[in-house]
This record gives sequence, structure tokens and C-alpha cells, in this order.
Amino acid sequence: MVLPVGRSFYTNTRFGRVKGFRYAADNGRADAPVIVIQGGISATGQLWRLDGSGWWQSLYNVFAPAEDVQVISFDYLGGVGGSDTPTQPLTVTEHTQAYTDALTQLGVESVEAWVGGSFGGVLGLHAAAQQHGPVIRRLAVIGAAHKPSIQSALLRSFQQLLLQHAESPQQGVILARALAMLTYRSADEFEQRFANSDDALQYVLAQGERLLRRHGNQANTLFTHLTPALNDYQVDPKRISCPVQVIGFASDSIAPTALVAELEALLPHCHSYLSIETPYGHDGFIKNVADYQQPLRHFIPPLKTSRLELTENPL
Repeated sequence: MVLPVGRSFYTNTRFGRVKGFRYAADNGRADAPVIVIQGGISATGQLWRLDGSGWWQSLYNVFAPAEDVQVISFDYLGGVGGSDTPTQPLTVTEHTQAYTDALTQLGVESVEAWVGGSFGGVLGLHAAAQQHGPVIRRLAVIGAAHKPSIQSALLRSFQQLLLQHAESPQQGVILARALAMLTYRSADEFEQRFANSDDALQYVLAQGERLLRRHGNQANTLFTHLTPALNDYQVDPKRISCPVQVIGFASDSIAPTALVAELEALLPHCHSYLSIETPYGHDGFIKNVADYQQPLRHFIPPLKTSRLELTENPL
């Protein structure tokens, strides 16, 4: 059983020191199959925690039953975790090189599966398409596509303008995060959840304040070092030779259905494509794990053969 406590480690890459976490059974083999899990730009490698506050806690049920795997996740360079913040922002390609270099330094020659949500899915596409680093045997792309949508690029451009014109960096972070919340969730959710626009405005501003409160000045680098990279990337899906599972969300405006369907059509070996109806928009990749946990588990061989099935959160 994969434990919800990760052992932290550091590796030095050409782009800076990267902090990572390894989740495995206490008696797990050091050479057990590796599954890499990467989340969105505000993610850390602390996927799961005993108190239930992990970044992608809802995904734990998918991996906990595995008896002989190790899960590895990295804090992003320039993110809110323990990895370095480079002087200059990295491109998506450079981010991918950093984390695949870190895997190589750990002695990982092949990755049984790369599971990526949002930014992590973009990195997974890059890692599977590149010609160096550990071999990616399977790739699960959740809420991501092979290129940015025009709307998401506009969002990030407006975030940069808010940072430039805000009265303080702190105000810039609050406003940039509040704007992001408008596109992370769907119009239907806002209609169902709030009685009026004033309540909705207070909610999105509170999310910006929460980000600033939790991460302080480090929150600023999400918008100076990570989000701009997502405006200028493109992956050729035809270069990806491994089986790919594509999971999208019908109300997602960051990775809209048209782009996700285009990715599915261009992949040489798309194992399966699942489109999920949800009011949560882009955040469906976190909120709707229950809707895709069984397809994901059956896509990854070491999880499919696990004998223990969890039906409730074991934490």
C-alpha cells in the first residue's frame, strides 16, 4: 500500500535545485515501478498528507492500493514549494528537462506512467515527446492540451498587466489569482453557488488573499515565472509513441473541449478519451477525481493488478 507520507529529497539540475517527494510502502523496493504525478502551477510535491491537506488529496484513493509502486512528485522551479526560483523564468521545455534530469539522477531509467493535471499534463506531453531522459511508458493527460487556448493566453496576459499596474506586488497577486478563478470554474457553478455578483467577487478575491496568506512573496513567482511559460509552448502529439489516456472537462475554458479533442485525434496511440460534465470547469481535474479514478486505475498496469480496493478515504 502506498503511504500518504512522502519522503522528501533534493536533486541538482542545470536549472537549479529541485525538491521532490517519494511515496511508497515502508517495505517497498527501491527499484519498484515509478509513477510520476504532477499537478497545476500552484501545486507542490506534497500530493497527500496524513491530515488530508495534500495538494491532490482526492487522487490518493487511486494509488493507495498499489502494493509495489513508488510515486514521485516534484515542486516546481519558481513555484510555491521548496525548489529554487531561477533568475530568469524557464520555458515549458526547460521545466520538462529539469524534472526528467532529476529522475535520471535518481537512477530512474523508465517511468511506468506519468500522470499530469493541468501544467503537469503539459509537462507530461513534453516528456513523452522528447528524445532524451527516462522512457515514458504511459501518459495520462488530465485537463491539458498540446498547445494553449487563445482564451487562456489572454487570461495570462491580463494577469501580467494586473501585476504591472497594481499598487503593490501583494495586490497584484490577489487580483491575478482572482481573475484566474473566473476561468478555473464554470459560469454554471457561479450561477448555482452565489446569489449575486458581489458575493462572487468577494469569493474570488478571498481566493487571492488565501494564496498570498499561505505563500507570502513566493506567490508572486507563480505569475512571474510559471504562468507566462504556458503562453508559448507547443507539442507535436505525433511524436508521442506511448499509449495516452486523455481526460477533459466539458466546461473547461483553460483546456477547452475542442483542443483536447484535437489532441486525442493527433495522438498515434490514444488509449482512451474521457470527457466529463462538471460545473467546476478546469478545476474538474481536482474536483472530479471520482469520475475518472476507475479508468485511470485500469490504464496503469501496476494499479490495475492491485488486490486491495479502497472505497472510502483511508485517512
